Amino acid sequence: RLLQEVAEGRIAHALLFTGPEGSGKLPMALAYARYLTCQHPTPTDACGSCPSCAKWEKLIHPDVHFVFPIVAKKTQKKEVCDDYLPAWRKLLSAGSYFSLSQWLDEMDAENSQAIIYARESDEMLRKLSLKSSQGGFKVVLMWLPEKMNEVCANKLLKLLEEPPAQTVFLLVS
Repeated sequence: RLLQEVAEGRIAHALLFTGPEGSGKLPMALAYARYLTCQHPTPTDACGSCPSCAKWEKLIHPDVHFVFPIVAKKTQKKEVCDDYLPAWRKLLSAGSYFSLSQWLDEMDAENSQAIIYARESDEMLRKLSLKSSQGGFKVVLMWLPEKMNEVCANKLLKLLEEPPAQTVFLLVS
């Protein structure tokens, strides 16, 4: 269905991938984001050989922005998702089927509760105000949007109602 919508030029600006843990919603969202950013997609998949796909292999595509719950550590200046990107990429590279508890272990959260802070919505606004570096879609892949605090959720609602051009939000709940 997602491939058909792309072929027909009817790409939704926001999609919610939901289901029980282990159902493949994160791998599906990752594959769809990769397909949207591929420079030479085939009818059924990303090409795997263009510069965009090469960046995807390392999870460093400049037009794909990851948002996920974090534990703010003011002593280490870790306050937004970008501060945790190396740990996030390491976990995703090991496999895209993981739980919140595995993510908490990866970022050494100890007994802290991970949330998506309001500052993250400001970062999203800043990133999405820039032009696409590859000339295609900008993708925001948000893992566990239910972990947003209220201020962040309200700011994101405004952004979802009036998204920047060529921007796709993939929410994985």
